[in-house]
Amino acid sequence: MSKTYIEQNIPNAIRILDARFPDGKIPKVYNGYIAALGAGIVQSGLKATLALYENRQANTIDDRNCLTRIILEILDPDHGLPQEDGQCPGGSLLQYVLDHADEEERLKERIIDIAVAVKLALRTFKLV
Repeated sequence: MSKTYIEQNIPNAIRILDARFPDGKIPKVYNGYIAALGAGIVQSGLKATLALYENRQANTIDDRNCLTRIILEILDPDHGLPQEDGQCPGGSLLQYVLDHADEEERLKERIIDIAVAVKLALRTFKLV
């Protein structure tokens, strides 16, 4: 965990969350999703956790892959470009990890750090 990297990315996370949720209200379920992401990566592995979060058929209250797209946009803004997906556009973090398999350990650390930055950034929004 890099405290410096986390602190550097809090403003990026706030900017992206503000753009995705312009009314400043974020479903509170995202707080639980982002809190569980890091633990899931440590316990189940990076690819397995990302596959779970990006499952579009999952019976979840809100779209969990919104968080992985936000993380990807912070990790590599060129790969987090918007797609046609409504409120939470962006690319696939899982596909990005698969495409960069030779960097998986470094990406794992970065993704966990960014998840922490997003979790801290969420605290500046109203959770509804």
